[in-house]
Amino acid sequence: MKKLIPLILSLSAIAVTPAIAKDKTSGDVDFYLGAKTGYIYTALDELDPEIPATFLVGIQKSGFGFEFEGNFVDMDENNIDLEYESYAIYGAYRTPGQLYVRLRAGYLEETVKSKTKKWEDDGFSGGILFGIELSDAFSLEAGYTVLEADLKYFSLGGNVHF
Repeated sequence: MKKLIPLILSLSAIAVTPAIAKDKTSGDVDFYLGAKTGYIYTALDELDPEIPATFLVGIQKSGFGFEFEGNFVDMDENNIDLEYESYAIYGAYRTPGQLYVRLRAGYLEETVKSKTKKWEDDGFSGGILFGIELSDAFSLEAGYTVLEADLKYFSLGGNVHF
């Protein structure tokens, strides 16, 4: 909950920014940094994930780009504390317009740690995000990402564009 309140306040401040955005797929290079949170759904009943924290670094030109994303969340499995983290690199395509859709697919490496064990895995990750440009510098996105077969991430976040 401590991570969620600052994020909601930040997103609210962005939402009241009264500016009209220029289309980010116009051919100029767009570099952006983002943060998001949300809900991680797990098919494993014994896992109880807390609220995730995610950062994003991306670059695009004419709608095509690359993104690097890191996800961090604490989980509980039958009263055993676990730390989950994943890092992914995605190829992405974004549709033109102030309201847009971004499709992405890529490679993800993940680690789950407890006090006594560590598990590592890698593989495919992909997702779809729906966004709105609030200004030339800010956008909001809601998304769905498959982190792995048993973990799905429903997210809400914001990006700062440079």
